[in-house]
Order: sequence, then C-alpha cells, then structure tokens
Amino acid sequence: MKAMKVSSILTAAFLALSVNSAYAITEIINTQQAEKMNLTSLGVISDTVRVETLDQAVQAIGEKAEKAGAIYFRVIGARSFDTSPYWRVSAEIYK
Repeated sequence: MKAMKVSSILTAAFLALSVNSAYAITEIINTQQAEKMNLTSLGVISDTVRVETLDQAVQAIGEKAEKAGAIYFRVIGARSFDTSPYWRVSAEIYK
C-alpha cells in the first residue's frame, strides 16, 4: 500500500513537471528558423533591465515575452550601458 502511494506521488510530480515545461518559452536563433517552423510573429518587445550579464538580460526578455503570450522569441538587439548595470534588450516574439 505504501509503495503504491509513493508511486502515485512520483507519477503526479512527473506529470506536473511535464505539463509545466510544455509551456516554457524557447529562444530561437534566426528568422530562417522561425520560417522553417512556420511561426507567426506577434511583434517586437523591448526592455531595459538591471542585470550583470547578457545571459541574464536574455532571460529577462524571455520572461517578458512569455508574459506577452509568446511561445518563442528571438533576440534582435542587446546593449549594455558602459558603467551602468543596465542592459537594453529587444526581441521579436512568436506564436
């Protein structure tokens, strides 16, 4: 009985993780990839974020894209301000 309970809990946890990751946003690299996947552009978003690295800036714009209803995004510009901890990031978002 106890083994069955543990098995049920593990199965439920696995399914929850699978469903959650199915909705995670994905970064694509170029427009050819978007065309090949037959994606529809939802437009361009931009943000100025206070982060330390380019990877963190990309993660931040990805989160903004996901909130905007996108499933995919492609970074089209990223610039750090010399002595400032801010990055300006732009991305095209897709569905």
